[in-house]
Amino acid sequence: MAIITERVGDVFSAPPNSIIIHACNARGSWGAGVALAFKKKYPAAYRIYHAHCTTTPSKDTKLATHQASLVGTTLLISPVESKGKLGRERHWIACLFTSFGNGRNVSKPEVILENTRRAVKDLGTQVEMLREKQPGNKKDDEDHKGEIGAETPGDCWAVRINSGLFSVPWAQTKKVLEEGGVDIVVVRPEGGDDNDNDNDVEAKTGEKRAAVDHIGVGENIADKRKSTTKKGGTKRPAPVHEGLEKRRKKRGLDGWLKP
Repeated sequence: MAIITERVGDVFSAPPNSIIIHACNARGSWGAGVALAFKKKYPAAYRIYHAHCTTTPSKDTKLATHQASLVGTTLLISPVESKGKLGRERHWIACLFTSFGNGRNVSKPEVILENTRRAVKDLGTQVEMLREKQPGNKKDDEDHKGEIGAETPGDCWAVRINSGLFSVPWAQTKKVLEEGGVDIVVVRPEGGDDNDNDNDVEAKTGEKRAAVDHIGVGENIADKRKSTTKKGGTKRPAPVHEGLEKRRKKRGLDGWLKP
């Protein structure tokens, strides 16, 4: 059984060389939710991920066939610098392909959970191989056994994967992770809800879900308001739809990008 430790904070503040895990689609898009925060924070990692999804191994391979083959695997991207005012920490980025599609084409929850199980197993295998290759980590080198090189993958950190726009209750994904054999520190933003918030059916379907999808992580929801003009020419923002703002917060779209 793996140890899944939950805490409040900023997943992007993980120590250097940590592996930061998030769930991805196989279409090459980090366009909304926490994925958009990763795209803004690690643009180099996004380019690698996008190329991995959209470049077929041969001319004879159809793109859809290639993308389908990625589902249930993990793309582990070697350390890339974060982008932001608070410094440029180097982190490994682990892209778990848990859904083939995105948006309205997200895979069914039971399929996502099975893909998560396979992807975590793949991640564990890759990390173990990388650590064994590092100087001083060979089993027959007792004098240096356990030493960690500069590029050796560190501990695994993650957000509550699958529980945002993939609409899988966090408790179900957590159970899969506990069975996966990879210890993970799971972080949620400050001010987030302790409870599993993915039972809001209205936020998952139809136009209401699309409205949430189009608000980027780290954006001020006030920027989406239309201005109204008061008597005398003074402009003021129109009221925000309270339900939309509440759902946006509940789905973890606030707090990941720090100023």
